[in-house]
Amino acid sequence: MKYIGRITATFPFFIISLWLLQHTYRENGIMLFIISASLAILGNIAAWTLGGQYDKARFYYQELLISQKELQGQKEFLQQIFDSVDATIWSNDILNQRIYVSKGIEKLSGFTVEQFYNDYSFWTKIFHPEDSQRALDFYVRALSGESSEMEVRFINVHGEAVWVYLSGTPIFKENSSEVIKINGVVVDISARKKTEAKLQESESRYRSVVDLSPNMIMIHQNERIVYGNNATVQLLGVNHYSELLGRSIYDFLDPSENSKAIRRIKEIQTHSIASEYAEYKIVRPSDGKSIYLEMLGKEINFNGKPAIMIVAIDVTAKKEYQENIRFMAYHDALTGLPNRHRYNEYLEDALKRSQEQKQILGVMFIDLDRFKFINDTMGHDAGDELLKLVSVRLRDSVQDKDLVARLGGDEFAILMEEADEERIRRISNRIIEAFKSPFMIQNKPFYTSPSIGISLYPQDGDDKETLNSKADIAMYLAKKSGKNNFKFYVHEQGSLLDRKFMLEHNLKQAIDHHEFYLEYQPKLELQTEHIYGVEALVRWKHPELGVISPAEFIPIAEESSLIVPLGKWILQEAGKQNKKWYDAGIRVKMAVNVSAKQFEDPHFVDTVHQVLSENQFPPQYLGLEITESVMQNIHQSTLILQELKKLGVKISIDDFGTGYSSLSVLSKLPIDFIKIDQSFVHESTTNPIAASLVKTIVEMGKNLHFELIAEGIEKKEQAEFLIENGCYRGQGYFYSPPLSLAEVELLLYKNQIWASIE
Repeated sequence: MKYIGRITATFPFFIISLWLLQHTYRENGIMLFIISASLAILGNIAAWTLGGQYDKARFYYQELLISQKELQGQKEFLQQIFDSVDATIWSNDILNQRIYVSKGIEKLSGFTVEQFYNDYSFWTKIFHPEDSQRALDFYVRALSGESSEMEVRFINVHGEAVWVYLSGTPIFKENSSEVIKINGVVVDISARKKTEAKLQESESRYRSVVDLSPNMIMIHQNERIVYGNNATVQLLGVNHYSELLGRSIYDFLDPSENSKAIRRIKEIQTHSIASEYAEYKIVRPSDGKSIYLEMLGKEINFNGKPAIMIVAIDVTAKKEYQENIRFMAYHDALTGLPNRHRYNEYLEDALKRSQEQKQILGVMFIDLDRFKFINDTMGHDAGDELLKLVSVRLRDSVQDKDLVARLGGDEFAILMEEADEERIRRISNRIIEAFKSPFMIQNKPFYTSPSIGISLYPQDGDDKETLNSKADIAMYLAKKSGKNNFKFYVHEQGSLLDRKFMLEHNLKQAIDHHEFYLEYQPKLELQTEHIYGVEALVRWKHPELGVISPAEFIPIAEESSLIVPLGKWILQEAGKQNKKWYDAGIRVKMAVNVSAKQFEDPHFVDTVHQVLSENQFPPQYLGLEITESVMQNIHQSTLILQELKKLGVKISIDDFGTGYSSLSVLSKLPIDFIKIDQSFVHESTTNPIAASLVKTIVEMGKNLHFELIAEGIEKKEQAEFLIENGCYRGQGYFYSPPLSLAEVELLLYKNQIWASIE
């Protein structure tokens, strides 16, 4: 109640006043009554006023009690909040030397609030030893009036390090700069530190992977390089990482690549997806060297801003390898000239251009004269060197727009667009003139000459096959016409191809029609000129064309594989004839040539055995002359030769020095004779190199216990040279050409000596 004090004070006074007034009125009269009434009124007013003061004091007291209760509740509420969070409120009362901390410190460190309150220096004891100095610096800054904060480690009750955030704010004495308190907060940041450590470890691993990556990884932001790994520094050819930063990727791109790069970057920025790998040519500013990179770009955030991360692979080696493969596929490995494949592709393209522009296209085939002799006498290395020198002279003889190609062996081709017959003649003469100077090989001069065949579009054909064929025919005629000249194709030359096809077709029936026959060339002791054997040579008498040279039909038989049945017929006929001579008392060694295809025929040894069995003459009177080419498969050849030696026949290596063997290889084989090729014999008296080569063959043959036979002796001087240098057997036109059966029998009887070579 609001008036309890006033009522309580006034009511008794009012009752007493009434009683006194009544008594006064009866006893003392009206005058005294009036005075008493006035005094009573004043007394009641005073009592009412004093009661009001009581009510006011009581009201304020009750309000105070309510405020104190609310304040206590708020205090408890705040304490609950402080105690429930991972943060600790602390206060350092410097004047009273007390440390006040909230309950959070117990959860954070394991130490009690009382430990901090009772021991003023306790807080200095829980810092990690390594952080003690930093904590002291923090306290000094706060005492000097500077708010401060730091991340520091506490050692908890279990001896474990706990990362905390520590802040402190100084409280000053009123109207003074003296610090009397330091209030602050301690927050447990261990979880954040662990996360940061993991992130840092992850970033360190990532950075190590990036830095050690052999691929270029860079970040391009605002058209500037803001990051690049070690591979970027190396690939772009800068000396230091600092030289890379701030530059643009366009500083390193070949200018021809800029538009492509700009388009790619716009696509990445527009679609926010990674681009596909694309190849770019890079020109390094430091040395001007060009490299090739396959680059991929992806938009990322770098330092909070959009950027493009570029990953690049160095494909320079791959590019060079591909270029080399492509070059090798289209160029001759020896001379570097376009090869047959590239030549034919270029010819097709040139034909299209010539057709569109209605211009003449010249096709020139070139074959080297005497190349085989140089290759044989000096070896394959010298032959290769000659081909390289020839390719240089051919390129120097034509215009830049003309194509010079090597088709294979010693055959070359030249394509001339926008040509006319006069220009082609001029270039042909220039080539012939260029070949008049010797080719220096191993410091020795060698001579060769070109045989050139020419066909023209459109008059000789409008496709590559026809033009090539007719240029080849023209070249063949140039050789037949004495070599070292050029021939344009004329239509009459086409009959040469028709003849070849006809001969190939007729060869198939020639054996059954008995069109082949044998001639025999005597083989002599050079010192006595006594005949000790003969070489059986096949001839073909065509019913319409007459006698056809072996030089013409043997290559056709080789190409068509008819050489195997033809060789078998020759062996059988030679065996029959030798049997007749043996029975007639003529003891000569019959030599039969064996082609490489016949030698490799699985039935060849059986055929030889059959000839010996059917004719019953001593096997040493049958000789087989095989070419060096069979030595390509030395293992298989050795097995076949051993089987033949078991039969007792004699084995000769024909045309030695023109193929694949060497004396050291032959020494391991069951060989009886070596025949020195006629190309060496022909030049033995005019060419010092050929003479030296013959001497070497003879000397080595003797050392390896081979008998030597010289082929192609055509002059007395050659025979004398051979005898003088230790070669005592031979054959050739100087003694006798190949003879018919009747002629050779007459010669054998006339000689009256038939020697056997055991």
